[in-house]
Amino acid sequence: MDVLVLGGTVFLGRAVVSEAQALGADVTIFNRGKSGPPPEGATQVTGDRTVAADLDQLTGRNFDVVVDTSGYVAADVARGAALLAPTCGHYAFVSSINVFPGWPEADDYRDGGVHQGDPDAARSDVPTELSDSEAYGWLKAGCELAVVQAFGADRTSLLRGGCIVGPHDGAVGRLPWWIARVARGGEVLVPGSPEDPMSLIDSRDLARFALLARAGTFEATGPPARHTREDLMQTARSVTGSDAEFTYVGDDWLGAQQVEAWTEVPLWVPGAPSMFKHDTAGAEAAGLTWRPLRDTVADTWAWQQGVPGRWQPAERTPGLAPEREAELLAGWHAR
Repeated sequence: MDVLVLGGTVFLGRAVVSEAQALGADVTIFNRGKSGPPPEGATQVTGDRTVAADLDQLTGRNFDVVVDTSGYVAADVARGAALLAPTCGHYAFVSSINVFPGWPEADDYRDGGVHQGDPDAARSDVPTELSDSEAYGWLKAGCELAVVQAFGADRTSLLRGGCIVGPHDGAVGRLPWWIARVARGGEVLVPGSPEDPMSLIDSRDLARFALLARAGTFEATGPPARHTREDLMQTARSVTGSDAEFTYVGDDWLGAQQVEAWTEVPLWVPGAPSMFKHDTAGAEAAGLTWRPLRDTVADTWAWQQGVPGRWQPAERTPGLAPEREAELLAGWHAR
């Protein structure tokens, strides 16, 4: 099997390369070459999908499966998909659950359908009234249309991902932040309730599903109703050997302290009933499987420890500063 990965050196793309190689595939990656060297054994084609001359390097190349982990501007995705369609078998596009404008605030975000994206849209075409999250979903919806337009529905996988976690998540690092915080020990502020549902998908499980090349549109998220916030905290404590003690702090109280959901406290969005309420039945029927949560946490922790100087939060990584956490805990206990 010959596989082309659009992306391939950072997080999800790296997982696709690794899973494809484990299947015995020959892997080529196409990216700008700015995020580090290609994974061992992969062939690098350096280029920018927004530059026609760069894309032309792929003209006439034959690949059984194309996995696009990085596309989010429809016009750029459309250009590449049209070039690849004549000689490539299948296109797996990693989209997002954000294509549903009702997610995560609606009880059932599917009721309102998906954004009416434009398959030819440039970034400048995003409707000005949309928030950043909505704009991302609108662009991804346009990308979906662009891929189907080029490859046809019978040669396309649209994988609407949710919260993707796992080793090499260095760009954002929501799960690594929680693991590192629990590993530090002591009293840990945990938002919400121990019973709050969590639905996380390991990048390697999503990668493996993409490589199955199943035609269709899928909610390729973590398993619904399988894990809770307490499961995640206890797993992190067990894996890291920490003495952490967890103090659950109410959503409303945190909101009153102007704590920012998701960006200041990772994996927490209050007042979002469908945040982790996904319908994965179609994906499961098509072959999506999930490894145990402990395996994901343990492998992520091992990767964090193996990073030179140990993993440190990036500029984009959400998470409470120690001083802010201590202040909030003192206020919670004194209320």
